[in-house]
Amino acid sequence: MEKLALFQNNKEKVLFVLFMLALFIVHVYFRYSAYEKFHQYKFYHTKATVLNHYQKTKKNSNKIYQVLKLRSKNGAVFYTTNYEDIIDLNGRDIWLGVITDKISFWDYLHTFYVPSYDIRIDEKANSFKNTLENFISSQHDNNLTKELFLALFLAKPISKKLRSDVSGLGISHLIAISGFHLGVLFGIFYFLFRYPYAFLQDRYFPYRNMRFDLTIAILIILFAYLYMLDFIPSLLRSFVMLFYGFFLFHRHFKIISFEVLFVTILTILAIFPSFVFSIGFWFSVAGVFYIYLFLEYFSHLKNWQIVILLNIWVFLLMIPIVHYFFDVFSFHQLYSPLLSIGFGIFYPLEMFLHLIGQGALLDDWIVKLLDQDIMIYHIQTPFWYMVLYIGLSIGSIYQKRLLWILLPMSVAIFFI
Repeated sequence: MEKLALFQNNKEKVLFVLFMLALFIVHVYFRYSAYEKFHQYKFYHTKATVLNHYQKTKKNSNKIYQVLKLRSKNGAVFYTTNYEDIIDLNGRDIWLGVITDKISFWDYLHTFYVPSYDIRIDEKANSFKNTLENFISSQHDNNLTKELFLALFLAKPISKKLRSDVSGLGISHLIAISGFHLGVLFGIFYFLFRYPYAFLQDRYFPYRNMRFDLTIAILIILFAYLYMLDFIPSLLRSFVMLFYGFFLFHRHFKIISFEVLFVTILTILAIFPSFVFSIGFWFSVAGVFYIYLFLEYFSHLKNWQIVILLNIWVFLLMIPIVHYFFDVFSFHQLYSPLLSIGFGIFYPLEMFLHLIGQGALLDDWIVKLLDQDIMIYHIQTPFWYMVLYIGLSIGSIYQKRLLWILLPMSVAIFFI
């Protein structure tokens, strides 16, 4: 039976876009209402979660100061600084006062800086996430691996040192929790639940659909995980696509399609307007786009060929986009496709080791991999090149021959 298309005609597409536009406007209005409350008084007290805390040195005086990246209880994400010698606040809930008179609504929609005062730790906060963080941290003596696994499992920010190490190896996409991690988690839970469910199904409810029931249960677990991680953009995109895929699959729609990606993007932006400014979100979208582009033309290949070639394909085609925002390049990054393939084994293995309290078992090998002397080069994608490249990428959906222009362009950036 042939799979159904998501939209039957252009009228349905237009109606859907108009509906999402209306939803986008409604959510922008809600954000504006939150902004008005935030901006109502010059001195505003709020509770916030510390997303990142690090030190910087003032250039002129060599004076050290603290930089805090915060998410307030109303969803605003902002930076502030403090010159006091305060303890590490990463992941902690705090109360603080902020001075809001110079913050515009445009600033409020994305990350902004605001002066602050009277920072106090919320001693009552003791969330499940903090318990997990302590459980993971206690298994590592090395700060580098401790940071690595807190980022892998709980999306904790990483230090400048670790960020430099993973950038040099070209594995930043493996550290930032995204659709790949969500897919692995889904597979793990499905494997764990399948046999107990089958045992009970044979005896008590043989009429039930195991795939349907297990997917519903796993979606609930993954949503709880997403909620615990504060709806980070790349993971949210993946979850919405997974939900759409589940919904459409059981109605016999085609789920591996650019229409599904298009619908997912509009849905997320309609509900979370601030994601328009999220680089992580757009990286995630671009990665899925190039996966779909590969499957559009090369899905006839054998599975082992797809696994190998797809990782090389995505790595190459993401180069101009990544280097528009981040100019770091090293020849070690050429191993990135191989490391991505190996990560499919490494991630669930490390999850199991941490569950049994043996998370440090491979730490020595990990430190050797990360702590290499890597020669760094700086390569920046010009804006005009980026626009042309994105245009050709979209055009490749309709014309396969454009791929033979796109592929050389992905590496030609090194010679411009």
